[in-house]
Amino acid sequence: MKYAICLQVFIPMRTEAKEAAEMSSQLLFGDTFRVLKELPRWYYVVRDYDGDEGWIDWKTATLLDEDRYNIYLKASANAPLVRQPYVPVTITENGHSGQTHLSWGSRIFGLDDIGVYFKMEHLRFDIPPTSYIQPVDVTTMSRKACSKYLLQQAQLLLNIPYLWGGVSAFGLDCSGFIQTLFRFIGITLPRNSSRQFEVGREVPFDQKLECDLAFFGHEGRVNHVGLVADRNRILHASGLLHFDELREEGIYSERRGEITHQLIAIKRLF
Repeated sequence: MKYAICLQVFIPMRTEAKEAAEMSSQLLFGDTFRVLKELPRWYYVVRDYDGDEGWIDWKTATLLDEDRYNIYLKASANAPLVRQPYVPVTITENGHSGQTHLSWGSRIFGLDDIGVYFKMEHLRFDIPPTSYIQPVDVTTMSRKACSKYLLQQAQLLLNIPYLWGGVSAFGLDCSGFIQTLFRFIGITLPRNSSRQFEVGREVPFDQKLECDLAFFGHEGRVNHVGLVADRNRILHASGLLHFDELREEGIYSERRGEITHQLIAIKRLF
């Protein structure tokens, strides 16, 4: 088996081994993964974070030996996370430097003592020291404090465009937003809204709290998820990440003047 890490801003994961195939998800910078099978120019991989599988272009993978892979894997749960939507970093390789931007939710490893750069494999990344944060332990915080923290992180992404399969600040879908957001409080969620629905406990609509998850769909089949922002609003990715009114029957869009998503249930994760 081959082992690897994502050292690009993100790597598209596709449903088939071809560029024109649907992007089902993404590997974010710092995600470790394993190669399950190979075709010419393509790897079929599983992301360690959530067990999600898909095809990637083989050139995008940074391969690791098993020892290095295990070091990253062990450190992943407590690795610092990029906390701003787009963080400028300078990448230096063999004396040559260039710039890129890392996305909100990316993991970084190997910070120096001062916290202004980190090294991963043969690359050095210079990063603003205020642009990353350690994930918090939800079990050590009051629910009120944890909800406030999570909403602060979430609202940094307001107006990010919707992108099917996206999990980053460069474009995200509804469940990709929720999954990456919950990294900041150490809760690992499945990739898709239908599987996220299987997590947590259901609460009545009139007992919902900030940062509960609201699930929507048709005839009992979940196809959308959003974050309860307060008693009357939801933050969700539909067209772009934005607030809408949350009613007992579903999401009411003032702009469209209609219920756009039918509510199935409210779930509480912490």
